[in-house]
Amino acid sequence: MPVPRIMLEGNPKIVFVLGGPASGKGTQCANLVTESGYCHISTGDLFRAEVAKGTPEGKEMQKIMSEGKLIPYQLTVKILINALQATPAKSYLIDGFPRAID
Repeated sequence: MPVPRIMLEGNPKIVFVLGGPASGKGTQCANLVTESGYCHISTGDLFRAEVAKGTPEGKEMQKIMSEGKLIPYQLTVKILINALQATPAKSYLIDGFPRAID
């Protein structure tokens, strides 16, 4: 499945924040939001919000997460694109993506 292309207004700067669990990604993102005005988008937060809304995607995510598996990149990208388009900003921190080598 091809990855969808999106157009974001103003060609924003996007920084991917990588690291293992409890490595301080969230802490560093919070510091950058405060100090530099980045918009922080956490894929984990997006997944939990989607599950809480009870959307079809959220139900699928709940099933996958309850099995201890990672959300497939296609679904992750779809949710991430929706968040980027819903939150216009000049610069973003994307926390928790990618989560797999593929």
